[in-house]
Amino acid sequence: MILLAYASNLILAILIFSILYLFREPLKHQLGFLFLAGSMLKFVLFFILFYPVYNMDGNMESVEFATFFIPYSVGLVVETIFAAKLLNNLP
Repeated sequence: MILLAYASNLILAILIFSILYLFREPLKHQLGFLFLAGSMLKFVLFFILFYPVYNMDGNMESVEFATFFIPYSVGLVVETIFAAKLLNNLP
């Protein structure tokens, strides 16, 4: 599941940033909300794909949580840095 966690977070991070980049001009005042919606999408993905598998035994161990949380955190930091640069460069 670790490869799926990294791959899904990478794909979603690229997708979210692409959407932010495409809508940087027409929706420049709503980019923050789009960014937050992307983060919510990642959590929804976790609860649909990963949580049922990790919680099958009734106990989610820290290793299982870290399998999702580490790629999520890395993606979030990278998205935040690029989003901040994008917003700072808007006219």
